[in-house]
Amino acid sequence: MEGDPLRSGARGAGLALEKGVTVEVCIGDDGVENYLNGVKGDYEVARRAAIEVARLAAYTGGFSIRQTVDVPIGGGLGTSGASALATVLATAALLGVKLSYTKLARIAHKVEVESGTGLGTVSGLVVGGACVVLEPGPPGSDRVDRIIVDQDHVVVVGFFGPIKKSSALRSASLADINRRGRLYVEALARDTTIENLLDFSKKFSLETGLATPNVRRAYAVLESKGFPHAGQAMVGDTVFTVLPSGEADSVATLLEEMGARAVTSRISWRPAVLLQA
Repeated sequence: MEGDPLRSGARGAGLALEKGVTVEVCIGDDGVENYLNGVKGDYEVARRAAIEVARLAAYTGGFSIRQTVDVPIGGGLGTSGASALATVLATAALLGVKLSYTKLARIAHKVEVESGTGLGTVSGLVVGGACVVLEPGPPGSDRVDRIIVDQDHVVVVGFFGPIKKSSALRSASLADINRRGRLYVEALARDTTIENLLDFSKKFSLETGLATPNVRRAYAVLESKGFPHAGQAMVGDTVFTVLPSGEADSVATLLEEMGARAVTSRISWRPAVLLQA
């Protein structure tokens, strides 16, 4: 709902990867010193997440935030949502904020919505694994279910380059996106398999026009080589599939030959966690 981030959210489906985002937060000088993979900058989501938690602790000092991101940024892989949640958890531990996991996750959801970087990523990260968000909203108000996947299966991602989400969405009808998204989430809820997640993602991207030329080309090449199940990371110039680990190298090679950065990761079946207080 516009204007209220804690009444906003999105239906959808996706996967939590073992490769992702790690955030370290320390007490610093005045202001927020922010690094992403060693590069200093003003990374809005992490900064806002730390400040939100600092307000709860009545802390007015500075922070040093160091983010390590092991997957491509700007490819629809949910790195902003992961950054928000990890920063909130780390800052709360640093400042001794005694809130429950769900309450902290709601702060991360609020930050992501207000930053305009996503609507439903945190819902999936709080659950982990392969999941479908059946009812949108912040953690605690949403409804999320899991999709069973063979433990031998891995995720292969082909990232062709960063794109602006706002530009991609301007080329499509938001009403049509919402209508088709709801239909495919409902279909996935009725027949909940990883193959359907991939197939519905592909159909959704093609029918809404969100599939980029690179993603369309990847669909065609993978199908021709016997890998018909694939989807698009929303909203990104990124294709992904889930398949037995023994087939991962073949798919990664195909994607690299098309010019993509290929990343292979196992699915993380645990929610985002605090590594060290």
